[in-house]
Amino acid sequence: MIRLFANKAAWTVLGVIAIAGAALTISRSDFGSAASSTDVVSVPAARPAPPLPSPDGRVVEVTTEPMLQEAIRALASNTTIVLGPGTYHLTSTLWISGTLSNVGIRGATGNRDDVVLVGDGMRGSATVGAPHGIWTGGDVRGVTIADLTIRDVPQHPLIFNAGTQRPHVHNVRLVDAGQQFIKANPDGAGGGVNDGMIEYSLIEYTQTAKDSYTNGVDVHTGANWVIRHNEFRNIVSPARAGLAGPAVLMWHGSKGTLTEGNTFLNCARGISYGLEEKPGFDHHGGIIRDNFFFRSREQPGDVGILVADSPETQVLNNSVFVSGTYPTPIEYRFVGSHRVIIARNRLDGAIQSRDGATALEHENRTDDRAVVQR
Repeated sequence: MIRLFANKAAWTVLGVIAIAGAALTISRSDFGSAASSTDVVSVPAARPAPPLPSPDGRVVEVTTEPMLQEAIRALASNTTIVLGPGTYHLTSTLWISGTLSNVGIRGATGNRDDVVLVGDGMRGSATVGAPHGIWTGGDVRGVTIADLTIRDVPQHPLIFNAGTQRPHVHNVRLVDAGQQFIKANPDGAGGGVNDGMIEYSLIEYTQTAKDSYTNGVDVHTGANWVIRHNEFRNIVSPARAGLAGPAVLMWHGSKGTLTEGNTFLNCARGISYGLEEKPGFDHHGGIIRDNFFFRSREQPGDVGILVADSPETQVLNNSVFVSGTYPTPIEYRFVGSHRVIIARNRLDGAIQSRDGATALEHENRTDDRAVVQR
């Protein structure tokens, strides 16, 4: 079934989808494998993280928190700090600043549970000690953070500020953050942190956030990010504290994001490309593909996937089950969301256009009452 939500005269479907005078060619391979028709759906198992190549350049091995802080202060380009197994109680945020390229912080064993960086708790001080886990800024080009856990910090486990480019987060566990788990900030002049990759990681609250001001990933004005094969758990606020932010929020002029193969369990909201109506666009383009979102009927929440003021975005082959907690698990919103394609998704509710948004809806399976099991 094909449903057209736009000026119907503008659409044709002949192997090529023509939209408002422009053509987008969509092959079957763009959709991934189709969802099966079984009435029982299993939550995808976490994908094992493939090992990264050995670090290039100099390697500095540390085994204590004072050694780690000293290595951070002395960090130079083409250097990777490798942490031995253990728990490192942070006395200060790990500040990575200046003109640097090809730097990294990695656990020694490849098992992210072997190396744990611990802060003062998500309700700890935001001004002294270690408000963040790792902070980057200035002119940091290429930073890898891999094979470790960061937990219990008052603000952000990972924060990438303007001047950072190509951050790579691989096989990391982030637990109980005071604010957003991973935040990328703009430069105030129309640019931001570009070409980021977050993969094979676990981002979770053990219970809930301390309030509603949280996201799993929050990127402002970032281009060409890839967020793949991660698991997001319990990105929710306490009862009567308002609605927690989307687990993945790409906005404020971000563009070209690929979010694929992720699992979202009991999150208030899932993936949001754009959030508000802005001059120009809040997000542009990008693909949301092959993700799995499940929320139990006991957990209040909102939309699973939202395309808001984000033109030319594709939403393909996702499974979104909200267990009756919200009537429209996939939405597209605002006039700026046009030339959007929503195809071959499976969801237990309706797909909704809001505030003048237009999209092509193709072969979606809505109002699916499948049973989800782990």
